[in-house]
Amino acid sequence: MKLFKGDAVKRVNKVLDKAESRRTKLEEKVAKLREEERAMEQAVMDDFNLSIIEDKEVDKKLEKDLEKVQKDLKTAQFQLSQIDNVIKSEMEKQKDAINQERRDFVADKGEEFRELFDEMNDLKLAYLNKLIEYNEKKAAYNREYSKTFRDIENRVGLKRRDPRSDFSINLSQRHQMDGHYYSPMVYNDELREALMDGKLAFVTNKNKDVFKK
Repeated sequence: MKLFKGDAVKRVNKVLDKAESRRTKLEEKVAKLREEERAMEQAVMDDFNLSIIEDKEVDKKLEKDLEKVQKDLKTAQFQLSQIDNVIKSEMEKQKDAINQERRDFVADKGEEFRELFDEMNDLKLAYLNKLIEYNEKKAAYNREYSKTFRDIENRVGLKRRDPRSDFSINLSQRHQMDGHYYSPMVYNDELREALMDGKLAFVTNKNKDVFKK
């Protein structure tokens, strides 16, 4: 199985990282220019007021400086507004490459899961065949028990007992139980713990050796 490289993914992530870095810088630049614009506007207004009071010409340099700041701010705001369009355009170009890598990734990893599913299916079949074996042995046990003890129970005065309760596996049981009721059957809570939490259920782990000699 070949090693997944993900060149297109890396390339797109690099573009996005650069775009976000540029966005941050432009946002900082816009904020700074806005502060400068407000300060320059105040300076121009103060200078205008002073020119009236002192009857003199306004400072043309202040006006030019304000115009420059406003021009730079407009340029920075436009560049900032275009970043999303640039990203969208670049993402559109890379869509096919990303989709191909996605298919390649699924195909590569699919073999691993196919093997795992095959192993799981073999285990499932083995387990189901054991249930069939259990069912046959349980039925034979019930017949032999009844044949051996049904008459003698009456003769010696023993209360008749039902062999069907011996070595019972309860299909309708909702979850695994502890102690005497622990069962080799697999229940939903055990499956949920294994699949969702990646571990054996507490009761299952506690009783993992309960049937060993």
